[in-house]
Amino acid sequence: MDGLEPVKICPKCASIHVNWIAGGLIGAVYKCDDCNYIGSFILEVKARDVQKFKKEFESERQKE
Repeated sequence: MDGLEPVKICPKCASIHVNWIAGGLIGAVYKCDDCNYIGSFILEVKARDVQKFKKEFESERQKE
């Protein structure tokens, strides 16, 4: 693995525990196992950048 593989990330809590639950002609629907987010909008980050993304995500969340 070179770290370039995309990892799906929850847009609500930044968890990597995101699963595809449905899909078809209109697109995929995902569910986060950590915060129970359900939706078609999902983030993808390169595997090597996941920790950096989570750190930035938490930093921005604390500013709110």
